[in-house]
Amino acid sequence: MSYSNCQNPKCHYYDTKDRIRGTKPNKVYTTRKATHYFGIACTLNCLNEFWEHNSEQIQRAIPEMPIQSRPINTYYNWRTKELETNS
Repeated sequence: MSYSNCQNPKCHYYDTKDRIRGTKPNKVYTTRKATHYFGIACTLNCLNEFWEHNSEQIQRAIPEMPIQSRPINTYYNWRTKELETNS
């Protein structure tokens, strides 16, 4: 999923010229367009702030993986995608 605007809630607090919108007496800072960075953020700094702000919600949305194991004398063959025994 890709968003049209940066999803960092603090994006419009950065004072850069490309964020200024509006006519002369009513100029405001706005969020940038979401470009790269997973279609979520406009810069790496905004992406990091987005992860920091939403880390708890993201952790709650992704379930914890259970402990997984395999016998010692086996290995996973990545080509056949099967567990095989060592010979």
